[in-house]
Amino acid sequence: MKNNQGFTLIEMLIVIAIIAILSGIVLVGVSGFQASARDSRRISDIRNAQNLLELYYTQQGVYPEVAGWDDLNDAIASSTDALPQPPAAGDLDYYYESTDGLEYVAGAELERPNNAARENAVTIDSVDGNDCSETVYCVTSL
Repeated sequence: MKNNQGFTLIEMLIVIAIIAILSGIVLVGVSGFQASARDSRRISDIRNAQNLLELYYTQQGVYPEVAGWDDLNDAIASSTDALPQPPAAGDLDYYYESTDGLEYVAGAELERPNNAARENAVTIDSVDGNDCSETVYCVTSL
């Protein structure tokens, strides 16, 4: 008699299917954590930008009168450090707007609207044409 040791094709397919299902569950769970981490970075970037804007205001006496994150970066580059740039994930962006040089609104678009940090966000209508709503975290001049 021949002693057959090993796995049958059916056993191998079942094991592969179980591994695929488990890895799919893990990947779905991890993607939520990654989105939360990117949102935390966006909020931290906006708060850092707020600090840079206050430093600029201390030096210049006004906030930069521009609309848009890139224009803001160009305006303050000579006076302070460069502004943080959005993490590369989707089309989410950072916003800035100041029309009078005495106050500003800055915001970051978030991936997860139910982010806990939204509780600390400022209630403002809009920034750079984008509503400060559930998906846009906004700060304003201190």
